[in-house]
Order: sequence, then C-alpha cells, then structure tokens
Amino acid sequence: MTAYLVLIFLVLISTVAQIFLKRGMLKLGKLDISFSNIFYLILRVFKNWWLTGGIIFFGIGFLFYLFVLSNLQLNVVYPISVSGAIVLISLASRFLFKESIASSQILGIVIIISGIFLLVTK
Repeated sequence: MTAYLVLIFLVLISTVAQIFLKRGMLKLGKLDISFSNIFYLILRVFKNWWLTGGIIFFGIGFLFYLFVLSNLQLNVVYPISVSGAIVLISLASRFLFKESIASSQILGIVIIISGIFLLVTK
C-alpha cells in the first residue's frame, strides 16, 4: 500500500516538474541548440528559477521512482506513472496555460484512467 501512495506522489511530482519546465520555457523563449551555443544555453537554463525547479522536482521524482521500482513490478509502475502524468499534465495545461484539449483527447484521458484501474486491480 505504501508503494502505491509513493507512486501517486511520484505522478504528482512529475506533473509539477513538467509545469515548472513549461513556465520556465515561456519565460526563456525559443532555444537555439547548437554546439557553439551549449555553454550559454546551460547558463540561461540554470539562471531561470522555473527551469531549475523543474530539474530539482525531476531529481526528487527519480528517487521516488527508484523506491517504487524496488517494491512493485515495472509492468505496473511505468504505465501508471506515465499515464497518470499524461492525465494530470493535460488538465494542468488546460487550466494553467489555457491550452486547448480536443474531444478526442478527453476520450483518450478517459481510456487512460480506465487502463490505470485495470492495471491496479488483480
């Protein structure tokens, strides 16, 4: 039971990390990724508190992911963590960033939630 609670927390942390990264990129703008620009790019990323926060949340999520993997099967953990994050990120992007969600995406979210329930029931 504890592992499933940590898995839920992992999904929440992953979602927060994605939200921080999106917010940071809205402030940073489009990136020019080239070998000659890489050090300047790294400096810009770490000067942006939203991006740094996203990286930190991903690091914390990684530690929780390791704990969950040590207690549950990978074929349960990975689909739940990814699909749970898809659902939460879709909702967060709609409400926080005013991004649109098509009716087909809503149907996909409902199917994903149904799949999560099927994975956790034995």
